[in-house]
Amino acid sequence: MHTHMEKKYFRKLVIAGFVKNVTLSFAGLIDCAIVGRYLGTDGLSAMKLAMPVFSFLSLFSAVFSTGLSITLSGELSEHGVKRARAVFKSAFFVICLIGAGITVLGFINPALLTDLLAGSSCEARVKVLTADYLKPILSGALPILLYDVLGTVAMLEGGTHFLKISSVALFVIDIIGDLLAVHLDLGMIGIASASTVSYTSAFLVILVFFFSKKTMFRPGFCLPDHAAVWKVLLLGIPVSVTLVCNILRPMSVNRFILSYGTNAGLAALSIQDSVRYVPGALCSGISSASLILAGIFSAESDRLAIRQEKWSIMRWSYIAGTFVAIVLMLVASPLLWLFTDDPSVHALGVPSLLFYLPGVPFIAINSSISSLFQGLGERWRSILYALFNRLILPILCACLLGKRFGDLGIYASFTVSEIILTAALITDLLIKKVRKKTIIPPILLNTEINVDLKTSIGSTEEAISASEQVNSLCLEHGVSSRKAYLISLTAEELMMNTLSHGFDDQKNHSLEFRFMITNNQLILRLRDDGRPFDLTERYKMINPEDPTHNIGLRIVFASADDVSYNSALNLNNVCIRIGKEDNPSGAALSASPA
Repeated sequence: MHTHMEKKYFRKLVIAGFVKNVTLSFAGLIDCAIVGRYLGTDGLSAMKLAMPVFSFLSLFSAVFSTGLSITLSGELSEHGVKRARAVFKSAFFVICLIGAGITVLGFINPALLTDLLAGSSCEARVKVLTADYLKPILSGALPILLYDVLGTVAMLEGGTHFLKISSVALFVIDIIGDLLAVHLDLGMIGIASASTVSYTSAFLVILVFFFSKKTMFRPGFCLPDHAAVWKVLLLGIPVSVTLVCNILRPMSVNRFILSYGTNAGLAALSIQDSVRYVPGALCSGISSASLILAGIFSAESDRLAIRQEKWSIMRWSYIAGTFVAIVLMLVASPLLWLFTDDPSVHALGVPSLLFYLPGVPFIAINSSISSLFQGLGERWRSILYALFNRLILPILCACLLGKRFGDLGIYASFTVSEIILTAALITDLLIKKVRKKTIIPPILLNTEINVDLKTSIGSTEEAISASEQVNSLCLEHGVSSRKAYLISLTAEELMMNTLSHGFDDQKNHSLEFRFMITNNQLILRLRDDGRPFDLTERYKMINPEDPTHNIGLRIVFASADDVSYNSALNLNNVCIRIGKEDNPSGAALSASPA
């Protein structure tokens, strides 16, 4: 059963990621427009030369944010909050060191980086403007890195509201800063400083989230756990491959259009690149949601949720992607007039958009599937998929179609390559279905599950029925009657407690119940969106001398080998593990709350 809760949180993560990326995109577009109007061609050239620094910072932040998302999801689901916190603090410390190092490098020898980016043949005026732009950006390297990384962790924590606020703050402060820079005639330094201040403000908004409420993770410093940091980096490698492809592909396509097309065609392609930011933001939002949820479901060995997540990706990609594409196609011609009034560029600019935009749904699917593979831990499959999606197929299609159709062939190559890859993916899934092969390899899941019962609970009757099912399943699979009774009683107590005390605000809520039998364990998982309640902390406060107090919690902890709780996605996530075999002494199983 694909629960309402899973659909709801996939949607929330998509929207939060979209808002974050689209505001960044619009801020970048407006920066570019203001620089062009204010500082002219030299300013635009300097800004273009300095852009690799942002790509460099994005590479670090993307690797750490992606790796952290997958690692923390796994640690929370498998081992609880304590180990996840240790991983987070280790990664946070390393990111701070990297950011501080980049800042120091910028202050010590900014001319070295300027010369590296601009080259010896660059005009003196452009080189000066490039250096002016780099100084504030390098000084703000740390908040720029931490904004991305902490933003991803905030999404995992369920802080999507704060992420939206931070995105709006970044956009508004950047625009105000740009206007002040122009009004006060601060030149390129003022424009770059506005960007740094806006990133810092957005980072501070995210930081408020971590310190204004009881969160699982608090930024702090500790000696890094090398194994944990290495794991984060390894899991983040596929996204670095994607970013490198995003650099190499435009360089190659530019050469093709210069060889097979026209200068006006190249200008139209530049406009196409600018318009791509909006559908690109949607694709990034779907990819982020896919990555985070895949990490959680994989750690929980939830094959059904992973399968249903694929359908969510398809629905969001086709429906939302098609909607965005249609809207942009309808306004394609007016959009072109915002960039240029050159008739030759306009004549090619409209086809450049009309050829590209139909591929948006397929772009969303392919980028999200790559993130899904990454979240599941299929690092090499994700890398291979990204290489074909972002580099090999687009370049091959651009070469073949450009040689045959010129400018229009290159414009169409993006959509054609995406459709080919999506068709190959669907064909592979259909072949596996016909051959009755498992779509999700068992090696991706952390636990071999013999029984998997998953359902939504909305009433006491459903809770009682689910607990009876637990008891029956236990008896069918060789669990002793005593152990079957204990775990069914535990399940009933947890569900009844949530229905009675967690949903007392008259709002619509969801409670997801899951029971699994493995070779050596009985596992209960409950996830609800009710009032925050950490049963492990409450159990520590129980008076041991008053046996009538909190009887339900006493039953749970007396029956369990391990009890863990976390608040990922702003939900109550509880996992109870009980040994399948009876305690040889016949005594109650010991409780070890996480």
